[in-house]
Amino acid sequence: MGLTTFSTGLSGLATNSQGLNVIGNNLANLNTVGYKTSNISFTDVLGQTFNTVGTAKSGNTMTIGLGAQVSGVRQVFNQGSVSTTNNPLDVAIQGKGFLVVKAADGGQFYSRAGNMHLDADGNLVAESGAQIQGYVRNATTGKIDTNLGVNSIKMPSGLDSPVATGEFELEMNLDANAVTGTQFSKDIQIYDSLGKPHLATLTLQKEISGGATPVTKWRFDVTIPQNEVAGQAASTAKLSLITGTVQSGAPTAGTLLFDSNGKMTSAWRGADPTPPPALGNLTIPNTGVTLPTMANGANLSSSINFKLLNSLTGLSNVTGYGSPSEVTAASQNGAAAGSLNNLAIQSDGTISAVFSNGNTVDVAQLVLAQFSNQDGLLSQGGGFYSETTASGASFFGIPGEGGRGHLISGGLEQSNVDLATELTKIITFQRGYQANAKIITLTDQIMQDTMNIRQ
Repeated sequence: MGLTTFSTGLSGLATNSQGLNVIGNNLANLNTVGYKTSNISFTDVLGQTFNTVGTAKSGNTMTIGLGAQVSGVRQVFNQGSVSTTNNPLDVAIQGKGFLVVKAADGGQFYSRAGNMHLDADGNLVAESGAQIQGYVRNATTGKIDTNLGVNSIKMPSGLDSPVATGEFELEMNLDANAVTGTQFSKDIQIYDSLGKPHLATLTLQKEISGGATPVTKWRFDVTIPQNEVAGQAASTAKLSLITGTVQSGAPTAGTLLFDSNGKMTSAWRGADPTPPPALGNLTIPNTGVTLPTMANGANLSSSINFKLLNSLTGLSNVTGYGSPSEVTAASQNGAAAGSLNNLAIQSDGTISAVFSNGNTVDVAQLVLAQFSNQDGLLSQGGGFYSETTASGASFFGIPGEGGRGHLISGGLEQSNVDLATELTKIITFQRGYQANAKIITLTDQIMQDTMNIRQ
């Protein structure tokens, strides 16, 4: 009797002690980013089986257990609260999935902790220094390429390459009340292949023609200072980007045509065609003309698109109403060289590099791993998990797809430990420990009494 009761009580002490250990670990990680609380479960230990008076049909089999044992310790992967950090490289996973990391020894692990930073080599790493994995940019296409597989993510260093201007767009009105010969001009900044800006000028001049049925035309040209062109002497003259010749007199390189309602109906370069062509964007320069090489040795774009139609609506950007001539909006592409200013992570994991020249480049995309049984993952400490036979193999995908959670930039998922629940469990395990200690004490007392019978 004594030995059995002792071992039963000892098993109770051991299991409740392990329960306190688990709770202690949960409470120690109350403020650990991405930590998942652990639950411990117990099962009884089968001891003796024997028969009593009766038959098998009446139930003559009895069992007496030998205490309890730990059956498992499992982590609970429910969502933790998200706190804002305002660090653009911090991400919180809202929903299912794990960030993929690669340790220094080449081992691959998984984590819910999204506190990331850049190391000295520009690699995106976890707090421990393990490299974050994702889809990277194809150097040939300049696009993020999932076909390259999952790789370590490295941020760009140095300057962003300059981009020569290949397009400009103006939303403007040309005054229908202006008299013939009235001019209106607008400066447009364009960049060459070395990122140097040049000031081009769009000059328009009103013309009324057609006799009994007047037609409103605005002749135009786009010019740059001649002295900015290679091989040209210092001069105040202006070189037409459309014709490739020095502009003299009124602008005649191109024409905008308007109807009686102030709507632009056609546009063309060169001499007036019959009939006028359908309205569309114009390409600078004329066919057979090459844009000049600049004095600094740089080239302009091979062609520049003068956008007359809005890309979204398909309507004209230019009107000819009876209001003063003015430009209400202007835009152009092209940029000078720029240094890295900031990084931003989108909800789908796309990491964008923002440069001082205004360019934004998508450089990589974080992936999230899923498992058929995430409860089967093995904790490796440091917020890392490894896959096991029980968890199944990992399968990767883009955040927000395939049931994966999306990412919250500038935030971190906090521990999902519930303080009230853990404190309640402490009381439960403490009382269980005390009860089993009492069983051992009582068993010892009974054995002492037994040994004293002979006395």
